[in-house]
Amino acid sequence: MKILYLGPSDTFDHVKAELKGYDVRLALDDATVDREIADIDVILDAYMKVRFGADRLKKAVKLRLVVTATTGADHIDEAALSARGIPLLTLKGQPILRDITPAAEHSWLLLMACARQLKPALKHVTDGRWDRNQFPGVMLNGKTIGIIGCGRIGQWMARYAAAFGLKCLGYDPFLSEWPNGIEKCELKDLLVRSDFVTVHVTLSEQSKGLLGPAEFAAIKPGAILVNTSRGEIIDGSSLLAALESGKLRAAGLDVLTGEPDTVHNPLVEYARKRDNLLITPHIGGYSPDALVYLLTFCCKRIKDYFEAHK
Repeated sequence: MKILYLGPSDTFDHVKAELKGYDVRLALDDATVDREIADIDVILDAYMKVRFGADRLKKAVKLRLVVTATTGADHIDEAALSARGIPLLTLKGQPILRDITPAAEHSWLLLMACARQLKPALKHVTDGRWDRNQFPGVMLNGKTIGIIGCGRIGQWMARYAAAFGLKCLGYDPFLSEWPNGIEKCELKDLLVRSDFVTVHVTLSEQSKGLLGPAEFAAIKPGAILVNTSRGEIIDGSSLLAALESGKLRAAGLDVLTGEPDTVHNPLVEYARKRDNLLITPHIGGYSPDALVYLLTFCCKRIKDYFEAHK
């Protein structure tokens, strides 16, 4: 049984130990994947940097199972797998995620960094200057945060917000049981009332372009926006226009449409020149201690699957 592991190289030994008896191979780039894929039975992905479209998956003639250490898997063509009867097992909905907090913590970091102009303030000091009057901060206490997507990560954001004295609004039409501490409201109402807006939804046909021109027209002037879910959920040109016009005070992004090919992304080009846009390279969920914990679970899923399908 041959397993292709895509993930940080420093976790490879852990994966091999968990999958003792399997032939586990490490792939860090497209070239390695294409060289190995015809001979692979299982793909274990904790990387999200390599896309598995229909053409690439067609070459995986022996493939029987795909497992990801992520909740989202929009980089994998699920329809192509389904057509061949190949399961795609993600972490979405798994109880193990309940206490995995790095993505929520990073979201809060971006919010705080935007509120306190951290990016330009750091550069100001390393440039040899010391004038605090150039960097007025936004006080969080007494403000309102709007949480789009009130599942696991959204609920952690609400807990952090409560500790900082913020009022919480939430929009999530797919949540069956509404969490305490978040006032339920419609999307437009949330945008109009919120000083901070954070996005924590799964990418789907329903959520793609969820925040577009109409939503940015409605958003509260001077608001701060954070997105750590998927880039496609926000219309990039509308976000850029809101930043350029000053409608948004600032934005913090951990995701971009088209990642990892982002060199010529207009938002990246804007962030090179302006201080009110922070972009990190989809690191929200990446914490080695959390990843090792999740990889142990994913390896067990692989072993359990083949034990059940002997």
